[in-house]
Amino acid sequence: MKCYRCNARLLDDRNVCPRCGADIRLYRKIIYTSNEYYNLGLERARARDLTGAEECLKTSLQLWKKNINARNLLGLCYYETGEAALALKEWIVSKNFRHRGNPADGYIREMRENRGALDSADVSIHKFNQALEYARTGSNDLAMIQLKKVISVTPGMLKAHLLLALLLINEQKYEEADRVLTHCLKQDRGNPQAIAFKKEIEPYLPKKKPAKIGVAGELEREEVIIPVRMRDFGSYFMNALLILAGFLLALGVLYFVIMPGRESQYQAKNDAQIAQYEEKYNSLNARIADLNDQIDQLTEDRDSANSKLDSQSQDTADLKTAYESIMAVADLCIQDDFMTFADEFPKLDANASTEEAYQQMYQLMQNDFENNLTNRLFAMAETARETDGNRQRAIEICDRILELDATYDSALFYKALCTEEMGSTDDAVALYIQYLQQFPDGQWVTEIRNRLTAISPQTLAQFDAGVFNSAANPADLLNNNTPVSTESSAAAGAAQDTAAAESAAAPTESSAATEAGAADVSSASTEAAAAPGA
Repeated sequence: MKCYRCNARLLDDRNVCPRCGADIRLYRKIIYTSNEYYNLGLERARARDLTGAEECLKTSLQLWKKNINARNLLGLCYYETGEAALALKEWIVSKNFRHRGNPADGYIREMRENRGALDSADVSIHKFNQALEYARTGSNDLAMIQLKKVISVTPGMLKAHLLLALLLINEQKYEEADRVLTHCLKQDRGNPQAIAFKKEIEPYLPKKKPAKIGVAGELEREEVIIPVRMRDFGSYFMNALLILAGFLLALGVLYFVIMPGRESQYQAKNDAQIAQYEEKYNSLNARIADLNDQIDQLTEDRDSANSKLDSQSQDTADLKTAYESIMAVADLCIQDDFMTFADEFPKLDANASTEEAYQQMYQLMQNDFENNLTNRLFAMAETARETDGNRQRAIEICDRILELDATYDSALFYKALCTEEMGSTDDAVALYIQYLQQFPDGQWVTEIRNRLTAISPQTLAQFDAGVFNSAANPADLLNNNTPVSTESSAAAGAAQDTAAAESAAAPTESSAATEAGAADVSSASTEAAAAPGA
């Protein structure tokens, strides 16, 4: 005996564990009680009371589950009553508790080597279940046929005997039921169901007469039978007739007595074979119907799975396309290619995906597009002009900014400035006048007026005189040299004088810028001066 706590070997004369000091009195009592129930179960098993033995062994295992002897004996009881699966289960559990020196290894090995017995047990279980189903549906004849087959293959299966006895009782075949129950009680004397069934059919069984035992003695004289001597005919002809008559009598007995019995036997045998074939036919038809139903169900499941797969594939392709598109636009932001970003972002679909990652990325780029794109494009324009010296690129960027936001005055001023630096003075003057018209209070008004004073004071004077109204295009007025009225000319002259005075009063840096601007656009100034004269 080993300690339940530390697994140390215990001494018989001590009530505590020598290693851990645990109290083992109750533990020892439990093990002794489990062994007592095992001994009781063993006695009942030897007396063929398998049901009582199973109860005692189960109680023993409830007290101590590691009682290997009780578990192995319980498996043998199960195997004896036709429960091979339960027996194998108990032996496997027993083997897990004790790996070496366990008789369960031999039992399991013997079952594995005897594959025919296992197959027969599987067939018997299948037929028993089929018979039970027949009995539930009212087909008692088919159920009894199946049960008889089960008993012929597995004679120790008590459940089959009990079910057959119950069906025979239901059919009022009490004598056959009594024989079946007697066989059950021979195998398991304490089976409660068999005992109960036998008590139920006892009133319907014929009572057996006790055999009379006589005393052997001599017969009385009057009881002696004296044989009568047959007459001797002494004629061969009469003997032949008697032989012929006996032969004819034998033929008559054969034809009218023996042959009908044989025919009835053959007919019963044929009926049994036909019933067996019909049973197989019905079983095969039921199996075919089940297989067809399974095929239909599997076909339906396959079609459903294919449709789901196609839908998921399409959704996955759309999601992949959406993410590829938004990642391509995001790469434009990372590479600072805001011109292409301005063209590609409006093409994105906000509802292409409902995933949180996609929506967050789209919202970030939308906020950047609406709030920061024009400033970043303007920064690109400044870099193109000041760092790269590419003023044409700066003008293109400013045009894109004005397409996105027509109120962005810095883009218009920067476009005019780059145009002036590229030598297109007339276009620059027109853009300056357009800025003064659209943004009279803009931040670049003073700078523009200084530049116009430097490159085209006549145009500034005309603007101040009201020649360029809001409906006129300054570029058209400058290119076509549109004439103005005398009053307008006078007003323009006065405005020119005023502008000249302001220019003279400007700081030294402004004067230098004016002189530089005037030097760059001398020819344009001459044409602009000629316009009022015309």
